Amino acid sequence: MSTATRAPSAPFDARFRAYLIDGLILFAAFYPLQLFTLLAREINLWPQVLLVVVTHLYWAAFWSRLGRGQSLGMRITRIRVVREDGGDLDFAHALLRATLLFFGGGTGIVPLSIILDPDGVGLHDRLAGSRVIRTGKNAEP
Repeated sequence: MSTATRAPSAPFDARFRAYLIDGLILFAAFYPLQLFTLLAREINLWPQVLLVVVTHLYWAAFWSRLGRGQSLGMRITRIRVVREDGGDLDFAHALLRATLLFFGGGTGIVPLSIILDPDGVGLHDRLAGSRVIRTGKNAEP
């Protein structure tokens, strides 16, 4: 897909809002497990491992063909993850993107790379061969 016919990249604020919405959904789902772990007064890492694994699967499923490239937060903010050529990501690339976002987001590399990149494409997207675009009414620049 040439640069002239590409859909516009999603702005950072829309991406951040979608990430917050998805974070709230995951928080609500995992809060009982986290609360139980704290009240048990035992050091048990399995709930934390489960949280990371399920979160990665959540992102990968929604970002792949299964979720048409949109998590629930992305549907609300009308943005979508696609391959560089505009097609849907396969599950392996979506899982790679989720893993890169997990490590790069925690270090601040991903948000900084999105803000500093002239095309608004983060390092995790470049490495996974993906990009986040606007959809629907927001598709016009």
